[in-house]
Amino acid sequence: MSLVLTKASLERAPWLLSKTLNIVSQDAEFLRSSYPLFDQWFVSKVLPGIHTGVRTLLIEERDSMVVGLLILKHTETEKKLCTLRVRPSFESKGLGVRLFQTAFQLLGTERPLLSVSEITAPRFERLFTYFGFAQEGVYQGRYIPMVDELAYNGLLDPAPLPR
Repeated sequence: MSLVLTKASLERAPWLLSKTLNIVSQDAEFLRSSYPLFDQWFVSKVLPGIHTGVRTLLIEERDSMVVGLLILKHTETEKKLCTLRVRPSFESKGLGVRLFQTAFQLLGTERPLLSVSEITAPRFERLFTYFGFAQEGVYQGRYIPMVDELAYNGLLDPAPLPR
């Protein structure tokens, strides 16, 4: 089952917010591993962005457990896949491909801006090749000290390290 949280879905069904927050709090460790300082980022950026209509959150559940997470940013100037997480026990079963395809549909592009750390990049290599994503920038210590962040399908601000 997918739970999609957008400005429009919140206006139609305000209870979705409390359900989403309950799901997130129940499975916080899995979600925290998707982004450094996940809790702070979620409260300060994701939730306000959903309320203003510039972010979308999708939670994929199986048997009341979060198995996938997708957070998107869609503004006039940026179509970004901020977070895509698949629980390890569900990797290599097609869920990641389906989440990418859902992101493409929701963002209106098959080449969203995204970044991954050099640590997690090897896990995404097959998917990035499959979708034809191109690495376009490297940012040292952007999210994790002493770890490069690799940008695909565009550049993050500020300017990347020279190649």
